[in-house]
Amino acid sequence: MDRSGAPIRLLLVHGSRLNAAAWIPLEEALLGRIVCEHLDLPGHGLEQHVPFTMEGGIAAVGDAVEALDPSRHRIVLGGHSLGGYVAMEWAARHHGVLSGLVLMGSTAQPSSRLAGIYRAFGSALRAGLGDVRRAESLRETDAASLRRIIGARTAAAVLQRGPGLEAIPDAWDAVIDEVDLGSLAEVDVPVVAINGEYDQFRVGEGTARALRHDLEIVHIPGATHFAPMTHAAPVATAIGSFVDSLPA
Repeated sequence: MDRSGAPIRLLLVHGSRLNAAAWIPLEEALLGRIVCEHLDLPGHGLEQHVPFTMEGGIAAVGDAVEALDPSRHRIVLGGHSLGGYVAMEWAARHHGVLSGLVLMGSTAQPSSRLAGIYRAFGSALRAGLGDVRRAESLRETDAASLRRIIGARTAAAVLQRGPGLEAIPDAWDAVIDEVDLGSLAEVDVPVVAINGEYDQFRVGEGTARALRHDLEIVHIPGATHFAPMTHAAPVATAIGSFVDSLPA
């Protein structure tokens, strides 16, 4: 499909716990440079009522890509954390559609040594949310944590749209059980990985680079796993540079 000269659209897929409102800081930083679109994964935001499955997440990305009309736009797919893994799996299955892939905090092998910690946390959370006496306290704690980590303004927008706390156990299990970093080798477009300096998911960068020798890796100084929300300006700069490098 020849899309030479077609305008770029950046389609953003949020991480677990969050929703499309989490992209507010990054979209503001990209305003006037790149047109952004976003979606809510199952179990999050406006799709809070739909249980999360990996196939459901991949289907949601597919619907959003189709809505952007790849015959009229050069689509760059970007995802953070859970959204990065969903985006990677979609890109690995669908060739000749995208122009680029941006992975933010998504370079760890899901079945690595981190998996046991995340699965145990998910199990404990599932049990806690199933206990009426504890569920409200967990939601309040999560809301306070979001305000501390991503800032009061972005957290307020995420909470208003519908946080994905209840979806965490299913989402994390799905990533651990169904996603392999090896999918990177199947992606047919340029890929950039943008990670916070202190992002725990940086542990997989060596494996990711071994899978794709052309992989560009950008580190955001001083940032954690939530770099797109807390350090939007340098993340936007990295995305802008990547998009500028793509074939016209």
